[in-house]
Amino acid sequence: MTGPAPDPLRHEQRRARRPSGAVAPLRRSVRDRRIAGIAGGVARFTGAGPRVVRTIFALSVPLSWGVTLGGYLLLWMLLPLDGSEDRGGPGT
Repeated sequence: MTGPAPDPLRHEQRRARRPSGAVAPLRRSVRDRRIAGIAGGVARFTGAGPRVVRTIFALSVPLSWGVTLGGYLLLWMLLPLDGSEDRGGPGT
């Protein structure tokens, strides 16, 4: 058996085929944060509202016996801050 047929399009044409609204990378939000920016970053990554993500998180913590909280802390340590957003501080 052989693999899939090679794509006859050149690299530039394949890139042009991609949707223009590419998914934002998963990062902690600087602008939309309450504690660490995890919910705001996940909301931007999934396209959901940050309030929805926070509600799901708040409901899942007691239902998962705290496992969700451990995941939140792990994401807090591993995800970088989003440097592309306007921080809104002085001099910006």
